[in-house]
Amino acid sequence: MSAAGSAYTPSVRTHPSFVALPLLIGCAHTLHVPQPPSAGPGAALPPLPAASIELPLRADIRGTLRSLESLVPEVFDTSGRFQMIGPTPVGVRYRVQRAPFRFEPRGTAVHVETTLAITAEACLGAPLGLPIPFLPGCQVVASCGINEAPRQVVVSADTTIRLDPSWRIVSETVPAAPVFRDRCELTMFHVDVTDFAAGFVAQQITAATQRMDATVHAHGDLRPRAEELWTNLNTPMDLGEGFWLTLSPQRVYASPFELTTETASTRVGILAQPAVTSGGRPSPAAAPLPALDPAPTNAQGDRFALTLDARVSFEETTALVAQEFRGRVMELEGHHALVREVRVRGNGGALLFELDVTFQDGPFDGTPATLFLAGLPDYDAAREAMTVRDLDYTLDTRNTLLQAGEWLLRASLREGLSRRAVFPLGDRIRRLRDNAQRALTRPLGGGSAMRGELTTLRPVGAFVATDGVVVRVQAEGRAEVTQDLTSLDLTGQRAAP
Repeated sequence: MSAAGSAYTPSVRTHPSFVALPLLIGCAHTLHVPQPPSAGPGAALPPLPAASIELPLRADIRGTLRSLESLVPEVFDTSGRFQMIGPTPVGVRYRVQRAPFRFEPRGTAVHVETTLAITAEACLGAPLGLPIPFLPGCQVVASCGINEAPRQVVVSADTTIRLDPSWRIVSETVPAAPVFRDRCELTMFHVDVTDFAAGFVAQQITAATQRMDATVHAHGDLRPRAEELWTNLNTPMDLGEGFWLTLSPQRVYASPFELTTETASTRVGILAQPAVTSGGRPSPAAAPLPALDPAPTNAQGDRFALTLDARVSFEETTALVAQEFRGRVMELEGHHALVREVRVRGNGGALLFELDVTFQDGPFDGTPATLFLAGLPDYDAAREAMTVRDLDYTLDTRNTLLQAGEWLLRASLREGLSRRAVFPLGDRIRRLRDNAQRALTRPLGGGSAMRGELTTLRPVGAFVATDGVVVRVQAEGRAEVTQDLTSLDLTGQRAAP
C-alpha cells in the first residue's frame, strides 16, 4: 500500500556500488558489511484531502411576508366624494376592497397576490366643478359593482430571498401585471375605473414591498454570526493524549434559498482541510471570513473525510523489533546466528533494519557482523497493523555475503524479520477516530452547534518520514453545523437575539 514502493525497490537491487569488500578484518574475524549510502529524505506525504461541512440555515419569514397586511390598506376609496375628471363635467367615486394577501411558494420565490373588489359610480356635473343651473349637484348617471357583484382584479408580486456574498439576507420583490377578471367601465362616458383603481393599488403594493425589502436588508446581516462561527471553526480541538484536531476552513459557498410560506432555507457548505496532529497546541493562521461563493455543481454535500496520521517513531519501531529479536538465535541454512541488537531508521522512502549478529557455528563461528535489510512500510487493513514488504538485504550487504557464502543469503533471517516486523495500530487509530468524533460534536457559540459522525476507516498508505513512519488512514462520515435563524427578526419589530 506504500506509495514509495515503486521508487525504492529498484534502488535496493540495482545500486551501482557493486564492490566486493574484504570479509575478515584483523584477528577478531569481524565480518565487515559497509553501511548503505543515504537515500535522501523520507517520502513526501500526499496532500490532505478537502472535506465539506454543511451548514443548514433556516429563517422565519412569516412576519416579513405578513407585514404587507399592515403596510397596504384594506380599503382604497374617494371618501364618498366624486372626483371630477379633468375639465370634463364627469365625476367618479369608487371603493376598492382588498382581500387578505395570499402566499404561494414557487421554488426560490414566494408568490404574493390579492384580489381587489371594485365598485364605482359616475356622475354628471359641471366642468371644473362649477355649478350647473337647476342641478343640485353632480347627478349619478352610471355605475358598476353596485346592486351586482363587484368587479375583480388580481394584483400580485414575486418575492425572492437570497444570501448575498457579504453574508446578508436580501429580499427582492418584482410586481406582476394586474389580471382583470372583469372590468368596471362606465360606458356612457368611456371611463374605465378598473385601470385607475388597480393601478393606484398596485403602486401602493409596490411601495410597500420596497419598504419590506429595505427592512429585510437592514436587519438581515448575518456577518457577525458568521464571523463568530468562522473563529470557532479555526480553533484547534483537544483530542487528548497529545493530539489536536484542526479543521482549517478554506472557503464557503451557499445554495439558493428554498422558500415556503413560513421559512427560507438554504445550505451553506464549508470547505475545510481537517487534520490530526500530535505535540503542542497548533497555532493556525487567523484567516478572515471569506465572501460567500455560489454552490458548485459538484458540491459533495456533507461528506466529511478526516485524515488520521498514526505516527510510529523510529525509537518505537526499534523497541518493538528489538523485543522480538534481541537475544533470539536465528537459523541460517543449517547454521545459527545470535541477534544481539536491532536498530531501525529511515533511508529515503524505505525502512532500514540494522541487525548486530554473532555467528555461532560453521566457518564464521564467533564472528560478529552488522547486516542491513531494507523494506517498504505498508498498512495491512485486515490485521490493522503496519507491516514491512519487499524486505531484502541491501546491495552492500548482499555483495559481502556473496563473498562469504551463498548459504547466508538463503537464510531464514530475512523471512523471520519480515514475518515478525508487525506493528499493531488498530486500537490507536480507532481511539483517534472516537476522540475526533467527540470533538466534532460540540457547541460553537452564537446559537450554532456542530455534530460529526465518523464511520468508515479507509487506509491511504504508510510513509517513511524524517522522524518515523506515518500510517495515514481516512475516517469518513459526515459533519454538520446547525444555526437556526428562526428567531432572526427581519422586520425590525423586536430585538435580535
